[in-house]
Amino acid sequence: MLKNKMNNITKTIILIFALSVYVICAYTFSRHQAYYNIYGLGNGDKISYERARVVSIDSQNVEPDKHYRNLLIGSQQITIHILTGEYKDKEMKITNGLNYDTNYLLKAGDNIVVSINTAGNSKNKNVNVFVYGPYRQPWLYVLIGLFVIALCLIGGKRGLKSVIGIVFTITSVIFIFVPLIYNGFSPISASLLMAIFTACVTLILTTGFEIKTFSAILGTAVGVVLSSLILLIFEHLTSLSGYNMPEYDSLMALSTHTGLHVDELLFAAIIISSLGAVMDIAISIASSIQEIYAANHNLTSKMLFKSGINVGRDMMGTMANTLILAFTGTSLNMLILIYSYNMNYYQIFNSNTITIEIIQAISGSFAVIFTVPLVSFISATLLPLFSGGNAKNINVEIPIQNNTDKNSVNQT
Repeated sequence: MLKNKMNNITKTIILIFALSVYVICAYTFSRHQAYYNIYGLGNGDKISYERARVVSIDSQNVEPDKHYRNLLIGSQQITIHILTGEYKDKEMKITNGLNYDTNYLLKAGDNIVVSINTAGNSKNKNVNVFVYGPYRQPWLYVLIGLFVIALCLIGGKRGLKSVIGIVFTITSVIFIFVPLIYNGFSPISASLLMAIFTACVTLILTTGFEIKTFSAILGTAVGVVLSSLILLIFEHLTSLSGYNMPEYDSLMALSTHTGLHVDELLFAAIIISSLGAVMDIAISIASSIQEIYAANHNLTSKMLFKSGINVGRDMMGTMANTLILAFTGTSLNMLILIYSYNMNYYQIFNSNTITIEIIQAISGSFAVIFTVPLVSFISATLLPLFSGGNAKNINVEIPIQNNTDKNSVNQT
């Protein structure tokens, strides 16, 4: 009893220490100087975004668009009550123009966000207010809350740990990964370190300090590194880099002040975007092998390895499809445009955008593919070694799929 109590105290101390170090690092890395003040226009001019409520619709001239369904064109004359900022509690009459990108038909009582453009000095101030869009934050909070509740209700204690892992990942990206890259640290090194660091913390939080956890972490790390080599090779062969990505011109201007390595951003984006799928398949295979071994300690390492490969084969195609479909979904508008233009074959497959999407999808899928045998081998080696089983050493051989392999776990 005393020993367990001391272990719990030790774990708590380590957790508090690690959390303190993490917060300090996040605070240190996230401090930076903004080189572009997008809210200050010079000469005392400025822009601010504030909450407002629609008091009344004074008049409107709105009709359905003749060419596009579910779109309205026209304008509304509305009175709004400012809820935040310098002009809080003031009422203003403004125009809400409805067009293709700001198609918001407002009604009394709606909460909105407005852009307040102020020009001139305090004696001669000119204020222009525009509708920026609906106030969406509450609904986003509701969606996030429903997700957290569902995860905790269905996942129980592990669901709660998963939520903590998600929060950790998001904060790490925002407060450590992005600031590191922004301040001139190599995006290649940062993305690899971030992938390994995130895998360690997330998997330990989710599954605890178990053999399957360390197998999944090690398999994820090696799988990501191996796929990175392929990614680097084909980036070089196709003459692609961060300079070929969208918004490269703004990032290049920013790099003159911060030392940002724009050319390596493509690599970092691909590694980070594929990490979730790699961790998913890694822990699934490691957990399956551990369950199989727990049911039958007489299984050899070779049998466990074959079982892991068979489980991985069932998941590999699905995970690869997940990555490819995810990248396809983000490029749906572009695909429709390509289809409508009837573009030339050589133009399509040699364009920057299409080539980047293909490399992004396939490089992430390589990480998934490499992770299957790696985690199977590591789990099959570590489980008998640290569980006191009778398994023999592994003789690594990727099995040919057949019924005998699938039934190997039934041997006693």
